[in-house]
Amino acid sequence: MAKLICITGADGTGKSTLIQSLAPYFPQAYTATVWDLLKNGAEGLPFRSKQQVDSYLCNLTPDSRLLFLAHAMKYAVDQAQESHAEAIIIDSYFYKYTATELALGADRLLARHLGKTFPLPDRTLLLELPLSLMAERKARFSRYECGLAAAPGPTEFLAFQAKVLAEWQHFSIPNVQRLDARLPKEELSALAIQKINHL
Repeated sequence: MAKLICITGADGTGKSTLIQSLAPYFPQAYTATVWDLLKNGAEGLPFRSKQQVDSYLCNLTPDSRLLFLAHAMKYAVDQAQESHAEAIIIDSYFYKYTATELALGADRLLARHLGKTFPLPDRTLLLELPLSLMAERKARFSRYECGLAAAPGPTEFLAFQAKVLAEWQHFSIPNVQRLDARLPKEELSALAIQKINHL
């Protein structure tokens, strides 16, 4: 059975950057993301870019959007488990998308039930960063991570992410290790490797 390692946190905390830095140390690991459905070109999928997905998400209701994202994330995890890799690194996982959707008004009972359908990671690394620094790490802002704002930007991003961070406080995540995302890249990577190797 593959070890499940989750790298999660709010938007702008450096999840993807950390995962990229871990790749040389875990070359046999399979990385799963919510975008795998798009990357693998599933037959009949109407989306051809992340921008198209962002536009689609902004037209959904909170509950239907949560169901769509759970579907995409579950597909990624299923594909990863079928790969028979020794370890699976999951980018964000349902934690991040649930926090976002709860901030947008999704039903808490629905979110709780959906969460129970996902396998529990063996180790979850939660990246934490002060809100004031989160926007500085973003090269561009999507409407989704700005609370569906018509004109996404740093102001809209920070206002919405403050609501998302409040939702993270409701989570009780088993096997979690909190990491200070302000650490230098090399130091953060070394700390993450240490936590993973102690499984």
